[in-house]
Amino acid sequence: MGAAGVSDEYSPPRLARLLHALPHINVTLHRVNDTFAPNSPIYLESLGILGSIPGAWLILTLTVLLIYLLTRCCDRKQRPPRSITALKITLMILSVLCCGAIGVGLFGNDDLHNAMLQSIQAGNQLAALVNTVKNQSSILEEAMGSRARAPLARLADALDAPVANQTALGTLLRALSALRNNASAAVSAADNLRRPLAALNLDVFMKRLWVWEAARWAGGMAGWCCGGAVCVALLAAAARRSRRALLLLCVCALGALVACWAAGAALAAGAVAAADACQDPARALALHAPHGLPVDMVHYYLSCKVSRENVLTAELRNAQRAVVAVRQALAVLSRGAPQLFNDPGLQPALGALGAGTGEAERALVSLSGALECRMARAYFVAAARAACDGGLQALSLQLLAAIVAGFLFTAIVLVDSHAWIYINPKRSVSGEEQAPFLSTGSAGSRTLPRPAPFPNGKPPSYSAAVQLMDLADRDRERERPRSRMSGSATLGRAAGTAPALGALGGALGGSHTLGRPPHNGKYATLSKQCKTLESNDFY
Repeated sequence: MGAAGVSDEYSPPRLARLLHALPHINVTLHRVNDTFAPNSPIYLESLGILGSIPGAWLILTLTVLLIYLLTRCCDRKQRPPRSITALKITLMILSVLCCGAIGVGLFGNDDLHNAMLQSIQAGNQLAALVNTVKNQSSILEEAMGSRARAPLARLADALDAPVANQTALGTLLRALSALRNNASAAVSAADNLRRPLAALNLDVFMKRLWVWEAARWAGGMAGWCCGGAVCVALLAAAARRSRRALLLLCVCALGALVACWAAGAALAAGAVAAADACQDPARALALHAPHGLPVDMVHYYLSCKVSRENVLTAELRNAQRAVVAVRQALAVLSRGAPQLFNDPGLQPALGALGAGTGEAERALVSLSGALECRMARAYFVAAARAACDGGLQALSLQLLAAIVAGFLFTAIVLVDSHAWIYINPKRSVSGEEQAPFLSTGSAGSRTLPRPAPFPNGKPPSYSAAVQLMDLADRDRERERPRSRMSGSATLGRAAGTAPALGALGGALGGSHTLGRPPHNGKYATLSKQCKTLESNDFY
């Protein structure tokens, strides 16, 4: 991207002005200077206070959750099936909303990555300008210095020969002296152009910035994807999950809750700091970037405000005047020396000096374009717009997504823990769970049979059960031959007592057989169950 067609006007975006307007306060709640100053402890303290707001909300949320769990963990009261359906629908809605918030965070992370890549691309073009200045300065120094040293020596040797025209010889000697002095001046100016930029290596800095941005993008994508996986798992758990999986997902949601609010704290501080820097990015880079250059030089090229002459521009003009003087002196020598001297090495020396001077002139043309502040300003404005406009919007979008996801995960943890506490599945005799969490009652599930209705609508009392036992004993005595043939007799098969015994069987659960074991004519099992009925106040 060249400078042509790129506006060098920069103004802070509206979002940057809005975030910059947030109050910057210290621990005593007094406002401090909101100018970007990362080396100032007071400024860093104000950013820490702004970032601690999501952290304080996280502490409050964890405290509320802890109080809720401590007050409700021992409550095992069963809830009606209608509440199970409500929990199921609530978890599904919250999970879908959470997936949407995570999607917004992923979009913001990718958008920030694209904005940073655009800024890095503009920074690489600015680094190319710096490299151009370094390379062309080296070419100028070499053309006027090391490469001109041997031709100048041969030319001086040729002019030492005796001649009759001393006036012409004096003119040539003065031209040779001017050529030497101006060549040395050009070398000095080239060295002054190159020396301040020798320690500045923007290529390495941009590569490191690209690696850092790639790691940040990958880490952001991994974090948001982990949060999305928790939301998807919660959405699946809302349909059918066991209580153990419910507890595991509740712990995962709690971890995601902490991560969202922690990320919100970091994003809040980073967004405000970026907005402060975007108010005057040229000043921020000139004062706080690790460039090792004079502040006025950096500010001159990034803002392009011609308040005074730049150091590099002054050295460039000195080099241009010196090379022009070298060209003029070389022209005098090229006209007069061949006429006075017949030295065969004179013409190659003049040719080498002419070639070196032409190369120096071309280097000066490249330096004139590279050291023009409008070119550097155009690249810098492109980088600042990408970072402060698109990048700050993406950063704020991630901040909003983290806050919304934090609230949603808070609600999910509350609903999930409520479900884990109150939806306590019935346990069998062996203690294993019979029904999974939020079961829809499939055809393959096993259920206990419903007890048969009692004849008068009430369960029998203990005395009625004793009468039924006597009646069954008499009937069994009458049917002893039949029971010996079958090997066992049940109370449910006794004639004349089927209705009453069916009612009694219904009161005892509808699944107990009141059979008499061999060699035992007592009904200890029936008596024990009837006593259990009486103790449980079924009558």
